[in-house]
Amino acid sequence: MILRPNLLRKAALATAFDHFTGRPKTAYPTRYHYVEICGAELSAAGLQLGRIGQHGLTLTDGHGRSLAIVVRYVTARDLRLLSAFRAKGGRIAYLLDDDLWAMASDIRLDPRYRGRIARFLSGLFPKLLELVDVTVAPNRRLLERLAPLPGAFLHPADLAPTGDLAHFEANEGQTRVLFLGTATHAEDFAAVAPGLAEALAAEPGLRVETFLGAKGEALLPASRQVAHMMPMVLEDFQRWLNRARHHIALAPYAVNPVNDGRSIIKLHQHAVAGAAGIYTPTAVFAPVIEDGRNGVFAAHEPAAFRDAVLRLARDRAKAKEIAQGGIALSRRLGDRTAVAGFWADHVAGRQPGA
Repeated sequence: MILRPNLLRKAALATAFDHFTGRPKTAYPTRYHYVEICGAELSAAGLQLGRIGQHGLTLTDGHGRSLAIVVRYVTARDLRLLSAFRAKGGRIAYLLDDDLWAMASDIRLDPRYRGRIARFLSGLFPKLLELVDVTVAPNRRLLERLAPLPGAFLHPADLAPTGDLAHFEANEGQTRVLFLGTATHAEDFAAVAPGLAEALAAEPGLRVETFLGAKGEALLPASRQVAHMMPMVLEDFQRWLNRARHHIALAPYAVNPVNDGRSIIKLHQHAVAGAAGIYTPTAVFAPVIEDGRNGVFAAHEPAAFRDAVLRLARDRAKAKEIAQGGIALSRRLGDRTAVAGFWADHVAGRQPGA
């Protein structure tokens, strides 16, 4: 790991505070999932990781070639630093993992959040694009948004799932179901919550956990079977997830422009939890999930999620098989050595894999 634990916590807390106050964020989770988590692999590839400004990282190889990676946002100071970096021969990549244009126009999102994105897109963003050599995204739709700049596709790195599925063999009378979306996904969860309530009534052994806090309480009341935790900063969340063992995990995201512009990070998180994932067929998951092998597809409606949860809860062997498939898929799509090789190619000015 590149950053020491106390620096990880500082970065995560800074991002949370910036989000709360409406200031530009450090985009720490994106930095972590696409670059910093691969610290050992980047080092093995001969790359040194550094920082540039509030929203950027640098990678430098043994030949002195450098790449700046702009992550989601920039400030005016960032642009000055990037301009100077480019004048010295450095290359610049822009890493984006959300459809900011769709988010800025989605009236379901907090108006302050939408306003912050809109100001960035109309203000600093065009100036940033004048400096960028290549765009990087985990989603073809985002690369189309960023055309005609050259684009490169990259999934987030895996989260090192252990593959431990012993919880499927435990005879404890419970089937643990996990929803990892936070308050920004409350409406997505609300659409399937009535079906989950029916599943809970049909199977007393079901236990549902979410990170929706008080918003979750209003959608699916807390009970002996339901617990709504408060969101955690990334460092604490990752530590919790590494210990978590669930049988089923939910990704009930509406098929819409915002959710079609995301990444497969939920697949990676479900793999770490050792859970069989239930997904809606968004543009993110439809191309990678094989229904019944490494995940389950369900329509974004109560009955579909009720039935999918009950099928997996009542067929533990099949759920375990799907969880194993999800872990294998996560490792393949998010292979950290391959991610580090992708960045090494861009530092050298090569096409990845060439």
